[in-house]
Amino acid sequence: MNKRVSYSSEVCERAVRLVLTSEHEHPSRWAAMVSVASKIGCTPETLRAWVNKSEVDSGNKPGVTSDAAAKIK
Repeated sequence: MNKRVSYSSEVCERAVRLVLTSEHEHPSRWAAMVSVASKIGCTPETLRAWVNKSEVDSGNKPGVTSDAAAKIK
């Protein structure tokens, strides 16, 4: 049985920041995500979703922002 873990917004933001600032030290963004995820205890896929959401919310990537999704909901 899998247990769902909840991370604080501070942990999510810090992890995303670590990926974005350290990706130049790795052969790919995915490699940076794997490295950071292992340090904070989440899966690389979870971290990938956080990075994508952050890029959409900041306007660096097309998509529905968190604010727009909340309004629709």
